[in-house]
This record gives sequence, C-alpha cells and structure tokens, in this order.
Amino acid sequence: MLMLTVTLILAAIISGFTGGIAKTQTKPPQLVFESSMVNDTYNPSSSFLDIRVISVSEGIASRDLKLITEWKNQSRQPNRCTITPNSHNVGSKTYPLGYGSGVQTGVDGASDFGNFTLLAGTRMNVNASDGDAMDEVLTHYWNQSPGGITEGTPIRIQFVHIPSGAIIADKEITAEV
Repeated sequence: MLMLTVTLILAAIISGFTGGIAKTQTKPPQLVFESSMVNDTYNPSSSFLDIRVISVSEGIASRDLKLITEWKNQSRQPNRCTITPNSHNVGSKTYPLGYGSGVQTGVDGASDFGNFTLLAGTRMNVNASDGDAMDEVLTHYWNQSPGGITEGTPIRIQFVHIPSGAIIADKEITAEV
C-alpha cells in the first residue's frame, strides 16, 4: 500500500513537470509614465502630446510595444488609434518619436517608435507641426471644430507588451487648451 502511494505521488510530480504545470511564467515588464496633451486652438501647429517615462522594471524595447490612444468627442463617439512599432505612420517616420534616456539619436535627436528602449527619463513626443503626426496618434478628428479634443477631454493612453499581450500601463489624462 505504501509503495503504491509513493508511486502515485511520483507519477503526479513527474506529470506536472512534463505537462507544464510547474513551469514558471515570466512577468511582463512594468511601466509608469506621465503625459500631457495640449490643443492650442489659437496656434494649432503648437499642439502636442508628450509622454514621459517615470520608471520601468527593466528596459523595454519599444519594438515590443503597441501604443493605444482613445478619446470621445462631444457626441460621445469614440476615437481610437493603435500605433505599432516601425509602422511608418507619417512618411518614413513612426510617431511618437523618442528622446532622452534609452534613445540612440537619429535625425533631429530623436528615434522612431520601435527603435529605442524605454528607460526612466525617456520622452515620447508628437507635435502638430510634424505634418500628420497628431492625426496618426490621436485620429484625424483631434483638431476638428466642433467635435475635436477640447479643454478637459479625457484621453486614455495604454501600452501593450506584444510578447505577453499584457497591458503594462494604462492612464487617463485630461487635455488642456
């Protein structure tokens, strides 16, 4: 009876290891950021979206991330953009551009989304003066009158870690005018 019990316990342990029950799953990286969006209605080319990385659990390659922005207009119609790495959303560039820590500078001291690593101090920026960049990050309707982003419009920003499929950062900011 004792031998049968020991055999069953050993069989369960071996089955667990070979069946994947005992596998350790790696956690997706963690990201904390701050952001601001200003829609300058008097000088629209001065409008911008700025994202500042406060901390990360480890350096995160932007090629492993998707950036999702979402907001609703005054009629409560949703506007959503998904930015994938190196998708060349404006000409030969992928916005938002990265600056600072973790960024090997390219043209104008910036690198395309997908070509830099997020570290504490990394900044990502989109300016309306960069052609259609704001359109590609916030939709073509962000600056429409009426119905665009106005004072107090909530904008949700999410970072999705592509290898794990996990949302690693999710924040709602309020637009300034």
